[in-house]
Formats: sequence, C-alpha cells, structure tokens
Amino acid sequence: MLEEKIISQCANRHRMLERPAQVAATSPDTQVKIYNKSAYYVIKDCANITLKYLPHFVYSEFENAKHTLKGKLSEDDIIDFVQRSSSDIHTRQLLQIILSDIVPNNTPSVREPIIDFSIQDGEDVYGDYDFGDEIDIIDDKPQSQIIDLSDSTAIIDNLKSAFL
Repeated sequence: MLEEKIISQCANRHRMLERPAQVAATSPDTQVKIYNKSAYYVIKDCANITLKYLPHFVYSEFENAKHTLKGKLSEDDIIDFVQRSSSDIHTRQLLQIILSDIVPNNTPSVREPIIDFSIQDGEDVYGDYDFGDEIDIIDDKPQSQIIDLSDSTAIIDNLKSAFL
C-alpha cells in the first residue's frame, strides 16, 4: 500500500507509531489500566486518527518527497491509491497533498492587484482617501495546472511520472 511505503521512508520515530496505533484502536486498555470511560475513547480515537493521518504527517516531513519516494512505489501502489481516494476522505486528502507537491502550479495562484503609483500631471493623488479606486487585477503569474480529481488517468500519469 502506498501509505505504508511512505511511512517506511520516514527517518524519525513516528514511523513506529502504526503498529501501536493498531493495537490501541482495537484495545485501548492494552498494557494500561483505564479508570475513566472518556480516557478509553480518547486513546481509541487518537489511535484511529493516527492510523488515518500518519502518512500525511510523514509525507509532509519529507524535505524532498519526489526524491525520497522515487523508485519506491509501484504502478499497482499508485493505481490502488487513486482508486481508494475516490471513497476514503483521508486518502483523498493525502492525494491532494501529494498532487500539490508534484504538479507544477497545482495550487491556484492568488491574483494580486498591480497598482500604478506614478503621478500624472494634475492628478489629485489624495482623492477620496476613504474610498479606493477601481483596481484592475492583472494576473502576471503562470496559469495554474489544476488536476481534475475525477480524472483518475491524469492523476495516475502524474504520480507515475513523479515516482516511478
């Protein structure tokens, strides 16, 4: 599974959390005495959240995820991951994180206004100080390349080119 391969590349101690989290998710009282019902559910729910979101955390810790994971994933891992992302929200979130990292300009650019601050002859530069002029927004950034999350072929192709 792609998430397991991400976790296996982790250099810090968090890579070891998966097995204890599996135990705690099914039996929160393993090796501990719990005196409070809410503590039981805190342990259980934290373990379940860890199981779902540990790959997100680990992936985000990589200094260069493309380099770290290059050659470590198989085509089957990628296809399975993309298929699961259509039904698992946490898998879809991880997919979005990965795509924003590997696809150039995959995050939409913020359109910043470009304002001409030069003074024209006779212009009242103070004008109505409380009210702004109409501002023309000029998008001087490259167009974003947004991947349609319903286009599994494009997603798989992008993941394969980044990691295979």
